[in-house]
Amino acid sequence: MDGGIDGITLSAGLHTSSLKLIQDNPRFRDVNIGIIVSSVRALKIFLRSGKRLNRLPDYVVVEGPLAGGHLGFGEDWAQYDLKNIVAEVIQFLRDEELDIPVIPAGGIFTGTDAAEYLQMGAGAVQLATRFTVTEECGLSDKAKQAYFAATEDQVEVSPVSATGYLIRLLKNSPAIGSNIKPQCEPLGYNLDKNGNCPYIDAWERTGVDASGKKLPVMDKICICYHFSKHNVWTCGAYVYRLKDTTHRLPDGRYQLLTAEHVFKDYQFSTDHQIMLPARMATPKAPAA
Repeated sequence: MDGGIDGITLSAGLHTSSLKLIQDNPRFRDVNIGIIVSSVRALKIFLRSGKRLNRLPDYVVVEGPLAGGHLGFGEDWAQYDLKNIVAEVIQFLRDEELDIPVIPAGGIFTGTDAAEYLQMGAGAVQLATRFTVTEECGLSDKAKQAYFAATEDQVEVSPVSATGYLIRLLKNSPAIGSNIKPQCEPLGYNLDKNGNCPYIDAWERTGVDASGKKLPVMDKICICYHFSKHNVWTCGAYVYRLKDTTHRLPDGRYQLLTAEHVFKDYQFSTDHQIMLPARMATPKAPAA
C-alpha cells in the first residue's frame, strides 16, 4: 500500500486477521481489498472480521473447483459446481443488502462462459489459463508450449503442495520428483510459526542412491523454490483446450497469442466459439 498499489486480493486462506494487521496503514480504506473464497461459509467468516473493523471487501472472487493452482476444496472437489456457488454467494449478499461485486473464477474458457456469469449477476469474471500462452505472459516459452501440448489426462489435482492445499497442475511439471534441498533459509515462505514445513519432512525421509545422491522427492514439492523458477505448471482444468485456440507451427511449436487477441475473443465470441489468430508468416524465435 505504501508503494501506491490500487488493490490487494487476499487468497489461500480465510484471512481472519489480515485486515487487522494492515488497519493502521494510511491507505487502508482507500485501497481496493478483495477476498478469494470458494463458498458462502468462507465469505461469512471473512465478513465477520471485516465488520469488526468497519471495512468490508470491495469485491469477492468466487473460485471454483476447475481453477488452476491451489484449490479451496478437499478430495470431493469434483462434486462442486462454480455456477451453484456463485448463485449462492450472490443471493447471500442480496439477502444481507451488501452491494459487493462478485467475480467468478475457474473454468471460464470462452466468451460465452463469461457472458453466462454476467447474466447471473456477476460484476466481472477472472480469467487466467488462456492468458498464460500470450506473448505478454512472463512464463518461459517451455512452460507455454507445455500448456499448449497438454492432454486432458496430464492434468491432475494433487496433494504435492507443501501448503496442505490440493493443487491443480500438469503431471509433467519439472518440480515433481525434484530432489532440491529445502530452500527455507533464503526463502521459507511456507514455514509455520515453529519453523516447520511438510517439504522438509518429505525431503528428510527420502533416501539416497548407492552413490549417496538424494532420490527424487515424490510426495511433496518445495514450492518456495520451484514457483520462483516457473517449475510448477499450475493450470486450469481446461488447459488441454489451449491447442484449439491457435495454430501449430512447422517446427511443431504452437503460435503464441497476444493478450489483446484473447481479450477480444472473450468480448465478441458467441456460442462458445474460439477466434483463431492470424497465422504468422515468419514464426518468432522462442524467448531465451
